[in-house]
Amino acid sequence: MMEFKLFFDALPFGIFIVDAQGYPTYANVAAIALLGKGVWPEAAIEQMNIIYQAYQAGTNQLYPVTEQPLLRALQGECCSVDDIEIHQGGQIIPLEITATPIFDSQGQIQYALAVLRDLRDRQQRSQQQASLQQDLIRRNQGLIQENATLKRKLSEQRP
Repeated sequence: MMEFKLFFDALPFGIFIVDAQGYPTYANVAAIALLGKGVWPEAAIEQMNIIYQAYQAGTNQLYPVTEQPLLRALQGECCSVDDIEIHQGGQIIPLEITATPIFDSQGQIQYALAVLRDLRDRQQRSQQQASLQQDLIRRNQGLIQENATLKRKLSEQRP
């Protein structure tokens, strides 16, 4: 038991585990940093959006309970979402969450495990790429206009 915690705490992304009833049992160091809180073992899965301030991306609406990745995993579904944000300490942390059920040897779901990835760097790179693309489009348009002006001047100089 202790070894897996050492391994999970070394990972650069969050790991969050709930038991078959939906109660949190473990969060690694990265998950605690992303969520702003540790494990609340008494928190039912229906309360996690409130406790961890999980919102639908781009809104001030709590993430729908029925769409929670961990709840879906407890229903036997492997899923991934990237439309969830954690509002913590005055900042918004966009997340990608991938969840999967963990079965016992009889095929019964014992746990659900979620991997939490911070999307801020990805979004920043995407914004930088879009900005560079817009800059290239502007420069290209400027070159097209300059080329048209040169062609016009050349045609005016010819007899």
